[in-house]
Amino acid sequence: METTKPTGVVQEVLALAREHSLWSPGDRIVVAVSGGPDSVALLHILHEISVIHMPLQLVCAHVHHGFRPEESDAEAEEVHNIARKLKLPFEMIRVDAPAYMKESGKGPQEAARELRYSFLHDTATKWEAQHIAMAHHGDDQAETVLLHLLRGSGPAGLAGMRLARNEKNVQLIRPLLRMYKADLIAYCNFYGLSYVTDSTNLSSKYRRNAI
Repeated sequence: METTKPTGVVQEVLALAREHSLWSPGDRIVVAVSGGPDSVALLHILHEISVIHMPLQLVCAHVHHGFRPEESDAEAEEVHNIARKLKLPFEMIRVDAPAYMKESGKGPQEAARELRYSFLHDTATKWEAQHIAMAHHGDDQAETVLLHLLRGSGPAGLAGMRLARNEKNVQLIRPLLRMYKADLIAYCNFYGLSYVTDSTNLSSKYRRNAI
């Protein structure tokens, strides 16, 4: 993949969406927004597309996982402010991921992922959305393939994440999968978009972060 200039990001995402039929005019999309640069960029890109290029109905969705209460409170407020500025519906849930970890025996990332996806599907059902948009990008894809390789996955696992897949009567889409994280940070900085940094992303105790 080549790096993308900030001014070309929207057109690249739009071209990818058209090539792979990620959505149709008028579709409703629940956008998962953590508050980090990747998801903030995704929300703004989809909003730009919906205003200028193709009518889309967007719903901003955020999960407060309960790992870092004060930091997570600030992140939730930041995402709410972003949705408010864009005049988009905002959905949020507070979950107790640490308690779910104890109950289920799952690790922090797996537990958070299960709770997050459950909420996103519930939100999609509530809003009768056709899609859930995730902000996974090319760096995430490389990490995923390496994780699968370390776990001894076969050819299917090494294929990594797909641009789109159906799950529970909704389509999960990843419009940023062919971009680098650096492209998304550059996009946010170029357009003056505020975002937060999750301190747990800097910790190497999680296998994905270490990779």
